[in-house]
Amino acid sequence: MEAGAETVYAFGGDGTLREAAAGLLGSEATLGTIPGGTANVIPLALGLPPRPVAAARRLREAMPIEMDVGRCGTEIFLMQASGGLDARALHHLDPVQKRYLGKIAVALAGLSQWRKYDYPDLELVADGRTQFASFFAICNLPYYGGRFRLAPAARLDDHQLHLVLFHGRGQAETLGFARDLALGKHEARGDVEVIPVQEVELKAPPGLALQLDGDAMSSALPMTVRLAEERLRVLALPGAAG
Repeated sequence: MEAGAETVYAFGGDGTLREAAAGLLGSEATLGTIPGGTANVIPLALGLPPRPVAAARRLREAMPIEMDVGRCGTEIFLMQASGGLDARALHHLDPVQKRYLGKIAVALAGLSQWRKYDYPDLELVADGRTQFASFFAICNLPYYGGRFRLAPAARLDDHQLHLVLFHGRGQAETLGFARDLALGKHEARGDVEVIPVQEVELKAPPGLALQLDGDAMSSALPMTVRLAEERLRVLALPGAAG
């Protein structure tokens, strides 16, 4: 970043925006986000339209706000850190296919892993309470994979994370969870919990596949997930609370 820059604009997907945020965290500079990726969840949460030119135009109306930033081990995240089938799929995603096919490539990777996923027990400690699940997401924003509201109560400036746990196992239950998420009804399921948290320690299994903001990440457990001490200045449209 150029010394003394007041605003830095980043064009790309959520992973690219996360990398830009990592470079700005703790500085006085403000990040302006321009969607150019597959899901574009971060610009959505900031109230911006999904098309890059339209988003760039609307940024002229945006105001700087401070948003929370998650920290997973030594890495930061803006959206969520998750483990389970989604992370396994992203670890097997062909980057060339993703570049050309976008969400279709992600869906194909997810389908391939869904057919053979073994649903290992994922152990974590949330604010001192041990939990087991087949999928978890530690969310800083409500949205997941686009406009799906995985953690509906999450807000970018509420000073807390939201832990989503899915306890179901097997292909049928996973499909049911995905269907109910798409319909906005997943919180009513008996095998789903959504819990406000301050800190989560990831415990097992060894070699747990993780994803941060849509990018695959290798883990060396145990690993602690919490909010960073610093907050990030971002450009957001009035009324954005996602």
